[in-house]
Amino acid sequence: MRRPLHLVPLILFSLAPALVARAGAITMTYPNSTTIIHERAADWASARLSGLQLHSEALALAAGRGPGTVTSAPLQVAAFDELIPSWNAVTPAGGSVRVEVRAQVASTWSRWFSFGTWSSAGDRASVDGQKDVTGEVLTDTLRLNRTATTYQYRVTLRGAGTTLRLLAFNTTERAKHTAGLGQPGNRAAWGRLVDVPRRSQMIYPDGGEVWCSPTSVSMILAKYGVDVTVPQAAKGTFDSVYDGTGNWPFNTAYAGSLGMRAYVTRLPNLAAAEAFTAAGQPIAVSLGWKKGELPGAPIESSSGHLMVLDGFDTQGNPVLNDPAAPDNASVRRTYPRAAFEKLWLTHSGGLSYVLLPKEN
Repeated sequence: MRRPLHLVPLILFSLAPALVARAGAITMTYPNSTTIIHERAADWASARLSGLQLHSEALALAAGRGPGTVTSAPLQVAAFDELIPSWNAVTPAGGSVRVEVRAQVASTWSRWFSFGTWSSAGDRASVDGQKDVTGEVLTDTLRLNRTATTYQYRVTLRGAGTTLRLLAFNTTERAKHTAGLGQPGNRAAWGRLVDVPRRSQMIYPDGGEVWCSPTSVSMILAKYGVDVTVPQAAKGTFDSVYDGTGNWPFNTAYAGSLGMRAYVTRLPNLAAAEAFTAAGQPIAVSLGWKKGELPGAPIESSSGHLMVLDGFDTQGNPVLNDPAAPDNASVRRTYPRAAFEKLWLTHSGGLSYVLLPKEN
C-alpha cells in the first residue's frame, strides 16, 4: 500500500504528509487521516511473535503449517472513528492470513474485530455481523461509535510458506473527511499525465458492471508491467461473504500477492494527490455521485466507484481512467476539479489505493 519512489512526493510538494517514525514504522500523517506502515524488521520490534520469525524483513511461520501470530503493542494515533487495514502476504496453497483489530474507546477495549480470511488460493471471505457497544465492522472498515486514539492488531498466519511482508492501518475521523476541500493545487503538477493502460469493465458480460475495483487495480498493475486480465483480477479479489470484488484491502492484498507494495490510505484533497501523479505514481480513488453531479461521467450515478487518477490537465482538472466507460478507447476522462474532489472526499474521505513496485 519501496521507499525511494514513495518519498519523491514528500520532497516535491509542501502539501505532502508529515512522515515520521512511530515505534519503528513509517507513518503518513495528513490532516484527515493517519496511515502506519509496518514492513521492516524494526517495525515489528515492539510486537509479540508466537510461532513466527523474521525472514528478510517479512514475518514467516517458524515451522510447519502454523498457526503463528503477531500481536502489536497498543498503538496511539490522532483521534479516529474509522480504521481500514491492508496487508501484503504470500500465501501458498492452503495458506491464509487473518487480520484482527481492537480499539480502546474511553477506558473500554472493544472485542477483537476480524477483517476476514485472505488467501491467494481463493479462500477469501470477510466476516458479517460483528458489532458491540463500541462499534462494528462494515466488510473492510471498522466504524466506531465514538472516537478513539488507541488500537491494537493481531495477525494470524497459516500454511507452510505463508509470509507477511507489509501491514498498514489507515485511521480517520469522519467529521474531518472534507476538512481539506478546495485546497489550491500545485501548478507544477498540472499538465503531467502518467501513461496507464486503459481498460473498461463494461466489456465483460458476466459481472463486469461491478468490477470497477479490480479493473482499476489491473490497469495500475499493467502500468508496472504486471499484466493480468480484468477477469483474473476480479477472480483474485472476490470476497465470498461480501459476494463481490469491492473489498478495499482484498484489492491491495491481491496486488501485493503479485509482488507489489500496496496499501490503502486516505488523502485530504486533490492537491495531495498531485504529489503522487507528478512522481509518476497513479492511484485508484473511490467516489460516488448522483445524477448530474459528475459532468462527463459514462454512467449517470454510482453508490461507489473506483477509477485510476492519471494526473491533471493544464487547468488542474483531474484526468482519470474510468473503467465504467463503454469500451477501452473511451476510458480516459477529464472531470471538473471542484466537483470531483467534493464527491471523492464526501463519499470515501479521499480513499485511495497506492500500488508501487516492491522495491520502492
